[in-house]
Amino acid sequence: MLEADTLARGGARRYAARMSDVDLLSGRATAEGTRRYAARFEHLPEHFRSPDRLYLSSLALGTRRGRPGGVDDLQYRTAVLELVQCGVNVVNTALFDRFQTSERCVGAALGRAIASGLVRRDEVVAVTRGGYLTPDAERARTRDEVRRHLHETYVASGLVDPARVVNGLYSLEPRLLLHQIERSRANLGLATLDVYCIQEPELHLLALGPSAFRRQLGEAFETLERAVSEGRIAAYGLCTWEGLLLPHTERGHLSVLDLFELALDVAGGDHHLRAIQLPFGLATEEARGLESQLGMQGRAASVLEVLRDTGTFVMGSAPLLGGRVLGHVPEAVRDAFPNLTTDAQRCLQFARSTPGITSAVVGMRDERHVRENLELLRTPPAAPETLEAIFAGSTADALERAG
Repeated sequence: MLEADTLARGGARRYAARMSDVDLLSGRATAEGTRRYAARFEHLPEHFRSPDRLYLSSLALGTRRGRPGGVDDLQYRTAVLELVQCGVNVVNTALFDRFQTSERCVGAALGRAIASGLVRRDEVVAVTRGGYLTPDAERARTRDEVRRHLHETYVASGLVDPARVVNGLYSLEPRLLLHQIERSRANLGLATLDVYCIQEPELHLLALGPSAFRRQLGEAFETLERAVSEGRIAAYGLCTWEGLLLPHTERGHLSVLDLFELALDVAGGDHHLRAIQLPFGLATEEARGLESQLGMQGRAASVLEVLRDTGTFVMGSAPLLGGRVLGHVPEAVRDAFPNLTTDAQRCLQFARSTPGITSAVVGMRDERHVRENLELLRTPPAAPETLEAIFAGSTADALERAG
């Protein structure tokens, strides 16, 4: 542990020296700032949620889709400006999204919005993710360039041990996480990242087995707690795909209680494990409907049930399933939302209305899609009985048959 700690600190210092001329915007999202932001949008009914201290919008911008550079860069910059002006204060990006260019677009747009007075730094929640070996689109464009760049950046430099890389792309090594935190800070132009998530930890569990995984994740949590104490991040979390949704009897299952127990072991009651991201939508409703977890007293429960009242910021990703559900939404769902005009709005309404989901993360850069999704915010979240009727109708099964 001591050797890894020393290497991690050394790697961070070397990287910090290379980015010392970067002007990072100070501050972070605060309870006062996000409450102030929410108060400006009282005309958007029940749009903001506060699972812990921060006030968070029910929709969040995702930045995964698109190609690096060109029109997509311009669209994302414009989308960020439009969204923060109209009531969306959560931006969810990643170092890996479009090979670092999404973070840079978000950073440039937030910097412009803050400099022009459209929003204050303490009103916006910047979420990003790491754990991928990520090339830089500005330095590597062809396949050979990407391969060479990855080797030079991560292997030749000693940032990762190739034997500890999972699926050729993922690593939990402390020195890599610190390096990627510094890269994300530079890309976003932010001194403090509000939430930093580890990407798909379940892949490490499958590769390592439970005991070794717990040791490595514990080292990662220690590294992230140190980053919090140094002001580099404000909180951390896990971005999962199927790990939390697999039944507790299957390999690759992530236990919510075990994750929080590990955070407690590492940092005590003041730990900063505050966020979970998982897929949720009409076609992926397992987080609410599948009793995949063992809750208190060993009772089977859904992920959202186990997370209830824990103060966790829960992000529902892929509510449109990459657009694949559009045009296949069952008639019963359309009837349940008579005031909405598009399938995208209906899918987002379902996700953001489900108790336990703080923010539905949706990729949007096209101006029409941004306006369409913002229009939804004028509609209150669906009533519990409406959602119960939809769940009872086995929406996911209907979508699978249709698509």
